[in-house]
Amino acid sequence: MVFGLSCLVMAGCNRTNAPASANPTATANGTNTQAADADLSNRLTTLAKSLGDEVALSVVHVESGRAVAVEGAKKLQLYSVFKVPLAIAVLKAVEEKKLSLDQKVHVTPGDVAPGSQFNTDLWRQPVDKSVAELLEFSIVRSDNTSSDKLLGLVGGPAGVTQRMRALGYSDIDIVSTVRGYASKQGNPNVGAPVDLARLLTQLQKGELIQPANALLLLGFMERARTGGERRLRASLPPGTPVADKTGSGTAATNDIGVITLPDSKGHLAIAVLINGTKSKTEAQEKLIAEIARAAYDAFVANTAAVK
Repeated sequence: MVFGLSCLVMAGCNRTNAPASANPTATANGTNTQAADADLSNRLTTLAKSLGDEVALSVVHVESGRAVAVEGAKKLQLYSVFKVPLAIAVLKAVEEKKLSLDQKVHVTPGDVAPGSQFNTDLWRQPVDKSVAELLEFSIVRSDNTSSDKLLGLVGGPAGVTQRMRALGYSDIDIVSTVRGYASKQGNPNVGAPVDLARLLTQLQKGELIQPANALLLLGFMERARTGGERRLRASLPPGTPVADKTGSGTAATNDIGVITLPDSKGHLAIAVLINGTKSKTEAQEKLIAEIARAAYDAFVANTAAVK
């Protein structure tokens, strides 16, 4: 059995992933939510401007729809963040009976995409892997070979972009395979934080894919350890559930994810993209952590429990 599939029920137990239907009608302490969100916007704007690089971000409280963004409509390079839209496209194809999670896919050494040895060593010999296993490797390990094989099952990069358009996302553009981009034969995959945070919001609410598939994907994202422990997760209280997907490149440090708030206060969908080389990766990661903690603190302080 694929470990990721066996985690489906466990992921549901560890996360409060039931579709959200109730909107908080008051903040935790009676503070006006518009004023609180304006304060958060100012704080996040100040943080974003503290680096010389391009910083774009969006934060959405899943259950209430309250949102704050800084340069949220700006399209920046995604790198491995694109694997979340890809996974959604694959799971939609599964739901349409075009694919199945247990369908086998043949992978050979000739299919290997550039990446860490930790991942490329998976493919030293020809092997058959299920769609579910490729999804797990793509998200949990950020394996590029798995991602490119999955792209081939859903019509390539254009197929993922078409799926995003059909779902109502005009600012997520998947145009290259990993191998294609690495060989300088493709343009970068790009996206806007507002669309990415909205995508995560709909995923968490069970509006994009069937609940079992949403739990599967969110469970994979929660198990991912590809740098998020230095980014979205880094400054949050210990034990805070986070389901995220990072993206990293020579000029990009990204992380998108869903953060579970304490005391039944719901979830935050957050997307932070940083493109540029004026600051070091460590400073960019620290900024993502500070943004996540600022958003977490603001919504914990100014959000009523979800009924």
